[in-house]
Amino acid sequence: MHVSDYMTATPITIETSADYQEAFQIMEERNLHHLPVVDAEGGVIGILTRRDLQLAARCFKEAPAEVGEVMHSPVTTITPDADLAAAVERMRSDRIGCLPVSTDGGQNIVGIITETDLLRALAQLLAER
Repeated sequence: MHVSDYMTATPITIETSADYQEAFQIMEERNLHHLPVVDAEGGVIGILTRRDLQLAARCFKEAPAEVGEVMHSPVTTITPDADLAAAVERMRSDRIGCLPVSTDGGQNIVGIITETDLLRALAQLLAER
């Protein structure tokens, strides 16, 4: 089982200079819990979670604030051909809810794997027993 078997390909991303309220709107409309943050060249430089946005809303209220001010950075990535168990272990050990998937260390994001994807994999394994 590989990361590529369960990841979401071509994830929705947001640029670091975008306003955090725009990120919140994207996450609400698309029912996302994690949003990779990219630089102008498309390289992944951070992760934004719903919790990050809730905290930002308390701090900034209606004032504009860039995503770069509230994202988690640096970001850990994984390759699509990595074993799914490696993704589980990295997420567990780093206490994170997702991993951007990249073929080149984050310069080109090709997917994202989340806790929800891992639960789907577990459900499939259990059903096969």
